[in-house]
Amino acid sequence: MKSKILILTGLLALTAPVQADEIVEAVPDNTLGQAVGGWSSFLIGGAVGGPIGAIVGGIAGAWTGGNIQQAADKSENGYLVKTEDGSTQYIRSPNQAFAVGDQVKVTGIRIIADENQSRQTKNAE
Repeated sequence: MKSKILILTGLLALTAPVQADEIVEAVPDNTLGQAVGGWSSFLIGGAVGGPIGAIVGGIAGAWTGGNIQQAADKSENGYLVKTEDGSTQYIRSPNQAFAVGDQVKVTGIRIIADENQSRQTKNAE
């Protein structure tokens, strides 16, 4: 039994990630403004101009809503993340802020700080 635990412990130690995902660029996220502007303009455009008015109103409202949110300096956090396999993806993170170069983990549609990096930073201090 003890040998199985030792083998399992050794395997788990070897499976630690060699390289984490990394923040490449911080990008402002205006999804909330686009959604609110697009939806409200879609409804108004549909009431005034029918189906064509709904489509045109929705597109114009989404564009305007995103620009208004950015102009009001209410943009949320969005990041370009370079993953372990070398690909880059855009991920929103409205509740957490990161700096370029931070090591993170992608979990579903969100990113979290990499625990290994925070341990290394604490040990270095």
